[in-house]
Amino acid sequence: MFRKLPWVVLALLFLSTARCATADLAAGVAAVPFVGPILVPPPATPAYIAAMGTPAPAEPVEPDFAAWFPAEGGWQAVKPADWQAMLVAAAAAGTPEGWNALCAKASAAAGADRAAAPLPGALACSADPAVTAAQRIALALFDLRAAVGAWLAGAPNGSIGAIQARQAALRLLCATAAPGKLDAAAVAEACAKGLDAGYLAGKGAETMAAVEAAYAACAAALAKADPQTAAEPAVFAAGDAAAP
Repeated sequence: MFRKLPWVVLALLFLSTARCATADLAAGVAAVPFVGPILVPPPATPAYIAAMGTPAPAEPVEPDFAAWFPAEGGWQAVKPADWQAMLVAAAAAGTPEGWNALCAKASAAAGADRAAAPLPGALACSADPAVTAAQRIALALFDLRAAVGAWLAGAPNGSIGAIQARQAALRLLCATAAPGKLDAAAVAEACAKGLDAGYLAGKGAETMAAVEAAYAACAAALAKADPQTAAEPAVFAAGDAAAP
């Protein structure tokens, strides 16, 4: 009897291996490119996932600089929906096409004299490619102001994390971007104010005041460097030696 025991154990091992092979056969066939899904249809998508669908891209917003920079009431007069619109506009302006659209609207709102309306003027198009490049800092501050405002207003996408992410982007941009024709000291001051951390201690209004002062300082530097707005932005050509 004991002489047969090794053969019994060996037979059980082969049997278990066969069962594993059978269990993995369907998975193995399904993994074969092209043919697998035909022979072994993939499992159906769970209903709760199918119900989610694909999020629709954010709808482009029509810039309303009068609402974004109200003449009276300060940032407290800005509606939560307008903070949200500014976040969408800033994100869209991260592409060349988006910037072209936003700066054209800003030029129309500011008029020909950038200094006459410096807040929208900071985002107005420039015929000088060096100024266009430096306007990335103004756009970053605009985006940061919107994030702080959205958080203070309890608007969608308003959070401390959103503010921190934009401050991190601003810190990197200020450390790497050339001020071009802008006053370097004014740009450095604007960057420093934009990194105010009072909101982390519950002093959100102080951070907003610092960010608005930073944006205003950047706007003033842009108006001094390039007083006239343009209908469309000038950019450096690829490989231009003067590009920052």
